[in-house]
Amino acid sequence: LSWTRRIKHPGEVLKKSEEVEAVILKIDSENQRLSLGIKQLQPNVLEDFFQSHKVGDVLPGKIVRLTELGAFVQLFEDVEGLVHVSEMDWTNKNVHPSKVVQLGDEIEVMVLDIDEERRRISLGIKQCVPNPWEEFAATNNKNDRVVGVIKSITDFGIFVGLEGGIDGLVHLSDIAWNQTGEEAIRNYKKGDEIETVVLAVDAERERISLGVKQLEQDPMSSFLAQYSKGSIVEGVVREVDAKGVVVELADGVEGHIRASELGRERVEDARKFLKEGDRVEAKFLGVDRKKRAISLSVKAKESDEESAAMQEYSTASSSGTTTLGDLMKEQLDNK
Repeated sequence: LSWTRRIKHPGEVLKKSEEVEAVILKIDSENQRLSLGIKQLQPNVLEDFFQSHKVGDVLPGKIVRLTELGAFVQLFEDVEGLVHVSEMDWTNKNVHPSKVVQLGDEIEVMVLDIDEERRRISLGIKQCVPNPWEEFAATNNKNDRVVGVIKSITDFGIFVGLEGGIDGLVHLSDIAWNQTGEEAIRNYKKGDEIETVVLAVDAERERISLGVKQLEQDPMSSFLAQYSKGSIVEGVVREVDAKGVVVELADGVEGHIRASELGRERVEDARKFLKEGDRVEAKFLGVDRKKRAISLSVKAKESDEESAAMQEYSTASSSGTTTLGDLMKEQLDNK
């Protein structure tokens, strides 16, 4: 009956006793039946469309039907295509089509897919306007600073509204250098204006990673630039338990001394050796950048001092000017 219309009942296009012209499609002599067609007398507009258009074409159209699935757009007489709800807007993806378009709206659409076998045309509306994710990627580079308003706060981070109606995410791990994400996120609330640093932009996956702590220099990096492995460092004891000591070396930088590294003699309980507020010197053994932990040792420092004293004594003995007792006394006085 029709090349394009989905007809549920013949009464939609024909009336009883109406005279029509038809084409014989099949003759079944055995059952004495003729199969006829009316649409074959008209040009196949869909075939014409398939021949003359391709994916990527931008065409004018008119909204003729709205469903939960999307919007049907009339491109030409008797030629319609579907704009799925996911292809209507770059940012609003879970809304009813009526929130984006209305019946009778004249719009531009892009051909996204042509399925000749199933006689379906898939269209897109959002593809006819600039992609805000690509625009952001084109105008903002890694390490650029951007300002936005907090749209929501979740268990894994802060979503920040950016220009173009898109959001960026500040992950918990990128809120503060010297606090856990769970602690630092309590300082923010929905509606706050916040400055962030662009960490990464993936326009294809529509993801923007932002950071707050990157607005300031990493105190760990500053510390490591000043002190190398093997250096003697000084700090204040902040925490002590039986197994070891946490030492504040600088603002946002902590060192860890295991009980076994507190002295040459065996230490069973670090609390008997140091207390909170004590100042302590130790040797910088190494750093775990991922855990942001610096390993320290008082025992290694004392061992190095003893070796240095012995070396100095050995050198002095050959000149006969200084005794071992003098050197040991000097070391003790320095300590």
